[in-house]
Amino acid sequence: MTVALKGPSAMALTAGILLLSRSRSFGMPLDVEIVGDPATVSPVRGPAIVHAPVLASCGVGRDLGSGALVIVPGPAAEPLAISLAEDGADGWFLADRAGDGQTPASRAFVALSRSPDPVQRALGRQLRDALAALGCPAEPALIDLLCGAPVSPLDRVGLVLRAGQGMTGSTRASLTHLLEPVVDSLPDPLPAGLDGAELARAREDGRLARLLGRARLRVRDRVEDWLEGMRATDPAGRFDPLVCGLVEVGSHVAGLPAHAVLPPLAPAADAVAMGLGTALGAGEGEADANRSLIAMFRFLGGRFVDDARYPVELAFASPPEDRLQRWRWFCRATRQAADTADALWRQVVDPVQ
Repeated sequence: MTVALKGPSAMALTAGILLLSRSRSFGMPLDVEIVGDPATVSPVRGPAIVHAPVLASCGVGRDLGSGALVIVPGPAAEPLAISLAEDGADGWFLADRAGDGQTPASRAFVALSRSPDPVQRALGRQLRDALAALGCPAEPALIDLLCGAPVSPLDRVGLVLRAGQGMTGSTRASLTHLLEPVVDSLPDPLPAGLDGAELARAREDGRLARLLGRARLRVRDRVEDWLEGMRATDPAGRFDPLVCGLVEVGSHVAGLPAHAVLPPLAPAADAVAMGLGTALGAGEGEADANRSLIAMFRFLGGRFVDDARYPVELAFASPPEDRLQRWRWFCRATRQAADTADALWRQVVDPVQ
């Protein structure tokens, strides 16, 4: 029996691979053809990291022992595309790989560490030492994750600690043991999108002092000294994205009870965090996810043809130009292709009479 598929490249390729894989596992003779020219397949370029069981089962960016984690390599100068959602259906964002920073916060972090002013460099060193004490290397990508990932602030903290554990092999640090117990109500976190003006108001009305009061004395002294040093050395607010991003996230940690635990990460987000170090350095291998699908389809015996008498039409939107939107389109198409392959397989095995 022959099944001919016609439709968007990612969807047709994925459905074809899954049909061929299943037919081989059951020992059933099945040929799969795709109508179209593989040279016209839209590229989906790395670097990227996502937890996607469908893509991993089709051989895209998978290493043995990594489960459903997909890491597609790419040029070192290109930022890393990341999705924390299962199957990459949503939540795509970029993180730095070149060491220059991707978000305003990470660019400010790099600028602080490279500043010609020795006082600013010393403040940068203090921040790097604080990250190291939490088991996190001084990677701009971690600042991108902490200040730019499209998840809740506490989830961002958990992601950074987990990513640091994956990069360094250290034991996951606890933040809440640095907090003092409270006898009255917990302080409210500062608002999302905190900027320099709102931070100044929080200083004036006592909100910042109340948040800092949650930290144990030795921690509070160091944080206060660092914040005052940043304010004194940066009257123009050049480093505000970094300072405000850290204070905003820290205010959510300060709102936790003493000895509480951070909320557990979703399995997909946890896998991405643990694989982040590998993805940041991935430069070897196929950098186009669609080309990996083509190679697997051909390896399993699939063919490309110019025409077919009764092709199965697979309807899906055309690929967008934006890189993150294309990855989102690609992952959604492959996920839908898995459902399509299941339906086609039932028709092959038990066709309606």
